[in-house]
Amino acid sequence: MLKVAVDVAWVIACALLGFIWIITAISVFAISTGGAPIAAFERIAIDEPGRIAAWTLIGTIFCVGAMIICAYLRGVFETLVAGDPFVPENARRLRAIALVLTVIELARMSISVLVQILLGVFGVTDADHDPGISLSLNFSVWFSVVTLVVLAQVFSEGAALREEQKMTI
Repeated sequence: MLKVAVDVAWVIACALLGFIWIITAISVFAISTGGAPIAAFERIAIDEPGRIAAWTLIGTIFCVGAMIICAYLRGVFETLVAGDPFVPENARRLRAIALVLTVIELARMSISVLVQILLGVFGVTDADHDPGISLSLNFSVWFSVVTLVVLAQVFSEGAALREEQKMTI
């Protein structure tokens, strides 16, 4: 059941990535020509270049990261179905997932700050928000990264114990 959920998540990430780039293309076309190619697209086009860039970059990094994470999880599930989850490869996969989550979160934070800086440099202000630079931390993501690193160590120790057990007569 979990493997199906991972497969569905991978397909959703792929579809979402395609959707992001379609919206980006429509938005860029609408800005450069003064209107969307089809009138119905006017509602989904993003009219601010800064928002288009940030939305596209963050969305692409998130979707690609999600696809990579799903690929690693597929490997973990393969060993689980085979009845041997405590293998060194799973420890490496969990560390890689933690690294991908770290990259996604750092990219989100840095792109957000960069866009705020660029908007300030170019004098673009938003009446609803303070023009100051703010950095938001997502503690649940950082907690997940730490949890994955701990689980990777547990899997590494489990694999070592398993190898030691195989050597015991």
